[in-house]
Amino acid sequence: MIKNNIRPRASSERLDKLAILENQTKLDWIMKNSQMKELKSDIKMIPKESLSLNIHVPEHEGIATIWADNWFGQKKISQFRGLLIYDNQFCLVLNDCFIEKKKYQSSHQRAYFLKLINPTGQLVLIFSHPLSLKQWNTCIKKYCKRNNFNKKFKVVELICQDFYAIQHKKQKQLFTSQVINLTRIQNYDQAELLDNYLKILRNSSISNYIQTIGVFEDKQMLFIVCKYFKGNSLDQFYNQSKKSYLNQQQIATICVSILVALRSLADEELFHGKISFENIICYCNRKTQFGTYLVNSQYKFYDQNTLFKYIHQTPNYLIAPEIHEGACPSSSTDIYQLGVILGLITFFNYTQPFKMNYYQSYAENLMELIIEQENLITKQKFSQEYPQLFSISQLDLIKKMIQPNPNLRISINDALKHVWLINNKEKKMQKLMAKQMALPSLRTIIEIKDSECDLKKTTNNFSEENIPHIQQVQDPNSLFMLLKQKKKISSETFVDSNDEDENVLNDKIEKLNQQNNLVPSFNDHCFMYPSKFL
Repeated sequence: MIKNNIRPRASSERLDKLAILENQTKLDWIMKNSQMKELKSDIKMIPKESLSLNIHVPEHEGIATIWADNWFGQKKISQFRGLLIYDNQFCLVLNDCFIEKKKYQSSHQRAYFLKLINPTGQLVLIFSHPLSLKQWNTCIKKYCKRNNFNKKFKVVELICQDFYAIQHKKQKQLFTSQVINLTRIQNYDQAELLDNYLKILRNSSISNYIQTIGVFEDKQMLFIVCKYFKGNSLDQFYNQSKKSYLNQQQIATICVSILVALRSLADEELFHGKISFENIICYCNRKTQFGTYLVNSQYKFYDQNTLFKYIHQTPNYLIAPEIHEGACPSSSTDIYQLGVILGLITFFNYTQPFKMNYYQSYAENLMELIIEQENLITKQKFSQEYPQLFSISQLDLIKKMIQPNPNLRISINDALKHVWLINNKEKKMQKLMAKQMALPSLRTIIEIKDSECDLKKTTNNFSEENIPHIQQVQDPNSLFMLLKQKKKISSETFVDSNDEDENVLNDKIEKLNQQNNLVPSFNDHCFMYPSKFL
């Protein structure tokens, strides 16, 4: 789970100073105190050489006193991501450990302890200074499990399936927590998947996963506490909303967010394994209007036995063709799953419930449906049957993602460079620029030697004939506030138009693109259907 070529953060100056203080303090009196015998360390650790690590600069390093059966004295400790390195020889996986902090204080003596406990025993780090305890507890606790959730937090409300809004009892700050019932973990494979999922969440190099703050285990319940957000999974959105659709920019944002997450996973030689509607959380928070998180990774090393279990536990519509031929899940199968998800969103129109029957029936014929719609669009006979189908380039991306041959399937990087995603990204940037400054008029921008009357004529024809005035109804309960729409010009419109004046205007806009790299438009030209998100 650790990539060796990433340069970690340098050690803090405060820990270096504290290490000097710890080195100057003797704690031999602990061995003579009968109350301190519970502080002996007996944990089993992994030899560092067996992990093939190449850590030049650990994130944190310092000194702690250790009391073992045949040893009492100071040892060098360091921390790199989810590992505690002891005496530069042994490693402890913090993900498997519970963490506790304690202190002993009398009229003459005092000491501070940090306990790391796993099924093999405990490692007790003993410090003479309270700041040493505080600093090391801060460094390590985010990688460990804690058991005091009910003392720190209270549950406020259900956000979506398995996600709750919680509040810190003292600070009154809101957080979000994913709650996992550990009684459902019934075998080693499930425990390994959960363990790997927690390691991915704690890896700061992974993008667009929930931003984990701490993990708590209490009464067979696992609480993954993260930064506060409100949102819904994709399947719940379509099942709970009243025939609302996502607009083009939102669908593209979902696609880009997941691709960025997959790229960061691939950089760490990881994959997700099960990109499904219930594992895609669309959210809003105080800083971002709309975004996407991936949850519930299914990463592990697969062999023939575990691959059979993977096929059995994964819905058939999400299984890439090469999986049935013995290939293991990978970044390429993640792309296939994302393509299926994008395709099912594109062709959904509420004629049937957004459930497994729809997934299976449409996924089987997805490629044929794409080719059929491509032919219609090419003939300028765009079907109004699919409100979330916006352009032929959208279909092209889906087709490349669900390519049955993995060698011909589009890669993550190429998908991120696809014209449909790039165009929507540019539209989003133009919209942000329009908020910050008033755009010059169309007449001012287009500097072509044509008469003013011709330009006005073509503009009026275009707006009157081809731009429906869409009134968006704002849902007061919606979590995602959409801008009110006025008039829209879509650069990827499917309207069959042979009007000469419109062609003249299109030629002018094309020249403008070449000269100024700007696309003049009215407000919200990329929003084609009203949307609300719970």
